[in-house]
Amino acid sequence: MTQINRILAVGTFALLSLTTHNAYAMLPACSSPSSDSDGDGFGWENDTSCAVMATTAPAQLPGCNTASDPDGDGFGWENGASCVVGGDTTTNTGGDPICSSADSDSDGDGFGWENGQTCLVSASAAPVSTGSTFCASSSSDSDGDGFGWENGASCVVISPDGGSSTSNGIVTDESPDETTTNDGGSFSSGDGGSIIRTTSLPTVGAQTLTVNSDGGDQFSTVKVGDFLLMQNAWRAWRAASGYAWNQSIYTNNNGAPIGWNYDWGPGVPGANGRASDDYYVRSYPELIFGIKDEFRTSAPKAQIGFPVRVDAMPTTKIDYAFDAPQYGSPRTVDASVNSSYPNGTTISGERNVAVESFFYNSVDGACTDDLPVTRSGGSNHVYEVMVWLDSGAERLPASPRDYVTTVSLRGQSYKVYTKNSDNRYIAFVAQNPQTTGTIYWNDFLDWSRIYAHRVQQDFGASSNSVQIQDSWCVANIIIGTEIFWGAGNFDLYDWNITQQQ
Repeated sequence: MTQINRILAVGTFALLSLTTHNAYAMLPACSSPSSDSDGDGFGWENDTSCAVMATTAPAQLPGCNTASDPDGDGFGWENGASCVVGGDTTTNTGGDPICSSADSDSDGDGFGWENGQTCLVSASAAPVSTGSTFCASSSSDSDGDGFGWENGASCVVISPDGGSSTSNGIVTDESPDETTTNDGGSFSSGDGGSIIRTTSLPTVGAQTLTVNSDGGDQFSTVKVGDFLLMQNAWRAWRAASGYAWNQSIYTNNNGAPIGWNYDWGPGVPGANGRASDDYYVRSYPELIFGIKDEFRTSAPKAQIGFPVRVDAMPTTKIDYAFDAPQYGSPRTVDASVNSSYPNGTTISGERNVAVESFFYNSVDGACTDDLPVTRSGGSNHVYEVMVWLDSGAERLPASPRDYVTTVSLRGQSYKVYTKNSDNRYIAFVAQNPQTTGTIYWNDFLDWSRIYAHRVQQDFGASSNSVQIQDSWCVANIIIGTEIFWGAGNFDLYDWNITQQQ
């Protein structure tokens, strides 16, 4: 078994033990003990971890009495840890003693070094699994132990309707909305709880604001109910010299409450035969919910609940529907990073559809309406979590070397990136874009909070980001399109934010 697989297997054991002793059995049983090459009780068959069952007792579990095994699966629960019926009750059957302290596990792989020998970090202090994926539905957890079975593999129920559960490093108590990380913090997660408020896009009077190469307000805004629509042509100077670019934001047009259209030109020609070397975002027209900066707030906190402290973040669900066609001057894809656009495909622009939240330092621990959320000079901007719901052919949120891992959240696959050049940023890129659906925003914030500051250690990534703090303020939720080049439009038909507590 490789070191990666050993970490996965041991992490899986530790995570399962945190909820209930028979959660171990959620792993498929190995067909043969020979697949367990290192005698740790876990094998690797059919490209997934499996458990060597009680007939070939797992080496990392101590023995226990039959009375501690009420369901007869060969595993018991004694002294706060899983055990195997009939095994050695004084030491591990495989020879590795239990560590006296989790501090002896310096690299978080589930094994420590004490008294001149390897030891196993016990269930009460073991690291969480980085290999388990989130279940798409809590209904896959038929026995209510916090683990489901989907797509031929174990998964972790992130948001059950009640009871105890585990969520890829988050262990919940009997309250479905209060969770605890393995490093001591707490925050909101899951689906349950009463609805605090629901905020939807209203239909308002038709209005259009335009900016172009001849002039206009590059940061003009329009109030739309509890939201603020913003032009945000913040890097217009990057347009090709002499090109007559233009961009408009509008309300009540194309059958959508809000939207925008744009033409930023063909981009910068590439060198050495490349079609384009245009890596610069021109603009990010956006819809703001919360505080954008010291000059722009969509609605009072008493009305929308933002900004909010990280540790008081309500469960937030977003239902959405959009259309984002592109129709600029066509060219062929040269350096695809997206399987939907193999090299040679004809494209008419490069843009994404991105949702994000900015985090800011609180003032004496409070996140109020007058939070100074400046982003230049004396900026108190401390973090950004971004999710690309859709993306183009050739652009990533960071360099390819900044790739972290691929995660599954509620059945959707996302590639994760941090930035070597910016340790206050993390991005998730959807691998199967959907123009309509539901986003459980806490899934992304929670994953970032648990892993972003340790992705080097856990995933071998290029760089860690800073650690998200409980006292920081989540200032907003924003949806927009980062536009690199080309022409197109974006129409947002549904943007419904539901907060639960």
